[in-house]
Amino acid sequence: MNSLLRIAGIIFLSAGVILTFKPHFFGKFSTPPDAYQIIEKRARWGMLIGLGGFMLFYNNWISGGPIITALLASLTAGIIIARLAGLVVDGFFIKQLYWLLIELAALLIFGILFWKQTH
Repeated sequence: MNSLLRIAGIIFLSAGVILTFKPHFFGKFSTPPDAYQIIEKRARWGMLIGLGGFMLFYNNWISGGPIITALLASLTAGIIIARLAGLVVDGFFIKQLYWLLIELAALLIFGILFWKQTH
């Protein structure tokens, strides 16, 4: 089962990275997109990066609390990675920086909750 989760994690992580850099792969935008909309679409695909990372690196499947907080932390980390990629590729927007700071605060909260549950 562990190797099956790792294989699925590699698939999700790879798909997330590919779709982060090609956000219009599965569909075109209905209107001509601006860079802000493209970054938002990239951030959505970041959840695949987080899910893949969670499946690859999490190995304590005994209790439910740490599983949920680890999943939330890894999903948030994936979104942060995708948003940073969007900021590098598409340009810098102050509104995107605000979203990034909110996501970093959420990641910090999830990390602290995970740490408290495991120690």
